[in-house]
Amino acid sequence: MNKILLACLAVGLWYASPAAAQKPKAGEMEMIYLENPSFEDIPRAGIPPTDWLDCGPMGETPPDVQPYGGFKVTRTPQHGSTYLGLVTRDNNTTESVGQRLSKPLRQNQCYDFSLYAARSATYESATKRSQVQLYNFDKGVTVRIWGGSSMGDRGELLATSEVIESTEWRNVKMKLNPSKRDYQYICIEAYYKTPTLFPYNGNVLLDNLSPISTCEPVNEPIAQADPKKENPKVNISPKTSPTVTVPSVKVDTPVVAEKKEEDKGDFKSDLRGQDIKVGDIFRLQKLYFPADSAKMTRVSENSLMELFSFLKNNPTVVIEIGGHTNGLPEHNYCDKLSSARAKNVAEFLIKKGIPPQQIQHKGYGKRKLVESDSTPYGRERNQRVEIKILSVK
Repeated sequence: MNKILLACLAVGLWYASPAAAQKPKAGEMEMIYLENPSFEDIPRAGIPPTDWLDCGPMGETPPDVQPYGGFKVTRTPQHGSTYLGLVTRDNNTTESVGQRLSKPLRQNQCYDFSLYAARSATYESATKRSQVQLYNFDKGVTVRIWGGSSMGDRGELLATSEVIESTEWRNVKMKLNPSKRDYQYICIEAYYKTPTLFPYNGNVLLDNLSPISTCEPVNEPIAQADPKKENPKVNISPKTSPTVTVPSVKVDTPVVAEKKEEDKGDFKSDLRGQDIKVGDIFRLQKLYFPADSAKMTRVSENSLMELFSFLKNNPTVVIEIGGHTNGLPEHNYCDKLSSARAKNVAEFLIKKGIPPQQIQHKGYGKRKLVESDSTPYGRERNQRVEIKILSVK
């Protein structure tokens, strides 16, 4: 009896959860729940909290999970154990984070949104100009909310807060009014007080974001039936299907017959030519890229030397470098990012001395997921670079 009761409760909770929410009916309030709204994670510098991605400019450090002692930020969280720290810089760059929404913000629909914000009186850090000297990023800044069609896209500025000057937590309420189109992504940015003559070093602390809710009940128009258009006939040709063009390295290699693919797990440094066959796929370990970037880290370059040695010792083996992303962003963004990452890996190996004829590259975007995107682990597994054996002589 207890097992039956628990099962019923579990089913009831699932249907009540935000992830299971359906499109609201006429007259109902719509709620969009954010992932990790209190920015809970391990306090650290330069890495956004779980479920949030860096939306700032390339070449600059990502936001911080605070309180992180290295910057002398000590404010007690408003909610939970940690919060987000964003800065503006005197080189005209700002920090921001974003995520894909569970439901899009709809055009011409007003939304209510709030967050807790404060200014840290101390936020000490070096700058690119000084490298060594510490500056206090202590000026007050505003918070801007952007709507976008992909991660990092600033399609429309939806709201701007007043300048956050208080060092105590304050609830900041905003109205989001998308007017250009629907938006599946939001970006939360620290920005300067405007108007201002010169960019400056400032900071804002953010915590305990509210769900995004419609300002008024959603009233869906009632579609009128058109007797002329009832049961329309759609002619679908069985010979046509959508195709996706993905960039690849143009090399003079013979066309190889398609072979059945087989996942062989992680690439090992002791892999031998006689142990592989056409169609085998290996995942490259310790290959890391900053968020939304195709530039490899130094650790990644070191790990690629194992693949370089394998190709050098097996000159008749032809491989494909395949880039993959998780399934959260839009297809266009995933295709570009995965292609750029695969291309950078291929070019690194070619510059080291591997013949171009031995390497091809391709970006698969989010078309070949290996795990569910519902967990951080699944998203990490999906965002990967693999090698596929194309030819063995």
